[in-house]
Amino acid sequence: MRRGYTPPRMQPKLKRSELDGLAEFHSLTPTKVEALLDLANARPSRAEGLRFLGLCLRIAGILSLAAGLVFFVAANWARIAVFGRFALVELVLVICAAVAFLKPPPSFAGRGSIFLAFIATGALLALFGQTYQTGADVYELFLTWALLGLPLAIAAQWSVASAAWVLVLNLALVLFCGWHPTGGMLWILFGGTRFQPAHLVMGAAWVNLALWFLFEFWSVQAVPDWVRRLLMSCAFGFGTWAGVMSIVEIGYNHDGPRNDSLTFVTLTLAMLATTIYTWRRKADIYPLAVVMGTFIILSLTWLGQLNGFHDEGMFLMLALWLIGASTAAGRVLTVLHRRWREEAA
Repeated sequence: MRRGYTPPRMQPKLKRSELDGLAEFHSLTPTKVEALLDLANARPSRAEGLRFLGLCLRIAGILSLAAGLVFFVAANWARIAVFGRFALVELVLVICAAVAFLKPPPSFAGRGSIFLAFIATGALLALFGQTYQTGADVYELFLTWALLGLPLAIAAQWSVASAAWVLVLNLALVLFCGWHPTGGMLWILFGGTRFQPAHLVMGAAWVNLALWFLFEFWSVQAVPDWVRRLLMSCAFGFGTWAGVMSIVEIGYNHDGPRNDSLTFVTLTLAMLATTIYTWRRKADIYPLAVVMGTFIILSLTWLGQLNGFHDEGMFLMLALWLIGASTAAGRVLTVLHRRWREEAA
């Protein structure tokens, strides 16, 4: 071997989970674990770190271009005529479509151009609403953006575009459930006194949960695990919100029966379906963690509502319950994760 020669890095033959199991089985010390990771080439190289940094900078560049487009139109609102405003945004959409056609995904140019077109679609809708004052509610803007941007998110074949679409959809659902507007296309179906506020929030939870199940059964490369976890977080975020509203009776119309069984039945079904599917699949512990977090928050709310927040002793009992339930949940999740990892190996 000539002087100064550095052998090339070998590709790792063991997965990180297998290395963790090996270190745990042999009870390796931290020093030996460091040596094991070095020998197995399990650490990211300098080139991989630079590649990740470059990807982050590229995404930041796309977001900067989109922000620049919006701010340019807003800053020159009085100087640019109506036709010019729409022509500028539509020209960006045409350029993005041309780039995506010439360099289709999975090339970064195609993915980035489609992602920029997705953001420009929202800017075009906002421009239309601001110019003509249609009177549409804000949630309708984001809901229309999500519907029109769905083909773009699918065509991009990119997790970043998928996550952006999920955020836009859930922002529309948050605005609809939080503001309770008295008009709009969703209220054609869900308006009136038939539904309590918690029912609407629970419906938003089931939208996210249905998408999660869809992507679990129809797993594609463009929807990786972290995007599905984002859907799971949004689903049980809405579910926890609905459960808390039902327990403390926020915004309820008590002309009918006071017992809101619909929210708890649908929320219980969501928790059971997620738990059973995750238990049978034994691949990802995160859904169980989200379900347990929802249960702990709802149980705390129910205990506080049952006994009232009248003295320091009640707060102490709630604190003890939070510590005990969180510790037990963490222990169960740790044991299950370790067992599932061993069975997969």
